[in-house]
Amino acid sequence: MQSESIHTLQNALYWRYAVRRFSNKQVSDETITEIIKNTRLSASSYGLQPYKIIVIKDHALKSQLVDYSFGQNKVADNSHLLVFAADMSCIKTMIDKHTQRFSLYNDLSDDKLISMKSSMLDALSSLTTDKQYKWASEQAYIALSTLLISAASLQIDTCPIGGIEHQEYDRILDLDGLQLKTVIACPIGYRHPFDYSALRYKIRRPLNELVLGMEL
Repeated sequence: MQSESIHTLQNALYWRYAVRRFSNKQVSDETITEIIKNTRLSASSYGLQPYKIIVIKDHALKSQLVDYSFGQNKVADNSHLLVFAADMSCIKTMIDKHTQRFSLYNDLSDDKLISMKSSMLDALSSLTTDKQYKWASEQAYIALSTLLISAASLQIDTCPIGGIEHQEYDRILDLDGLQLKTVIACPIGYRHPFDYSALRYKIRRPLNELVLGMEL
């Protein structure tokens, strides 16, 4: 069973590529929900998940973002556009909410909960705005990786796009009022039958150039 699961995962990863052109076929809301539920289980610093995932279906809104994505039409021409945004709200409040949720499902003494909370506050409460954005963005990228794998396992196509004008995304999506800052965009949908990139062989570094300290 384990080797079969690994084989299935490898197949999904070989199947996945950065789609250049999406078809008009729509991904069902149920499938999008499943992908996001899987993404919710992603690894995260202290389990805090300091980011939001914005799901955009409205074509007119997506089209406004094309000019601020270096003219990449796939930002508009897809089933859904997902935007990962860093949570720039108060870190202390973030930690308070997390420890409250944690205490509901884990039988820890008050002393252990206080110690856990103090450890997070010591590490994060002094972050500057720039450092908070960097930290939150790193966590968002981890979640994005989980999303890409989850989507591929369901044969749903994606294309993460970092080449965007973040401040313009913030403006168009009105993120300042939500205490959010754009990190990365990811169109999602089904590959167009004439997307030439689907025919290319996947090229990656050989293992001996990628890995140090172990013979593979």
